[in-house]
Amino acid sequence: MGQDRADEERDQPHACRGTVASAKKHASRARRRLAPTRPGAEEEGEEYDRADQRIVEAFMTAARTGDTRRMIQLLAPDSIRDAEAALLPHGSRTAVIGAADVAAETTHFRDRIRAASRLAVNGRPMYVIAPGGRPFATIGISTAGGRVTRITLRLTRADDRFEALEPLTAL
Repeated sequence: MGQDRADEERDQPHACRGTVASAKKHASRARRRLAPTRPGAEEEGEEYDRADQRIVEAFMTAARTGDTRRMIQLLAPDSIRDAEAALLPHGSRTAVIGAADVAAETTHFRDRIRAASRLAVNGRPMYVIAPGGRPFATIGISTAGGRVTRITLRLTRADDRFEALEPLTAL
């Protein structure tokens, strides 16, 4: 019981019948799990990294300008856009599948996309549509293999927490 902190840390791997190397590996995995993640990443175990941020920003730039060709290049062939019905015109599909269809449909919402700001929502990087400064909806964008795989649009909720993110220029 009289061990100091340095002794405890040194003995921890051995207490679990592991090596120092395996303890470091476990610590690294824990840090990755605690790192900021992109929407849906916890199911896939992937870290939201700078490459993901660049892909998402490139997609948002193309969406803001209506560059369908560029959006299709950035979207995975089987990409999905799903949205809450309240955010869509009456009779619109809540799910759209396929790069060409997602890109074409995205062009109809350029005004909303232009008004979106990049923020952390509940600790995750997203875009927030906030007309008049009031958060209305979020745009969550997932990536894999260097492409956008899913775009999720949802209404904001009363318990959502919004925080500023570091500027993308700092990447």
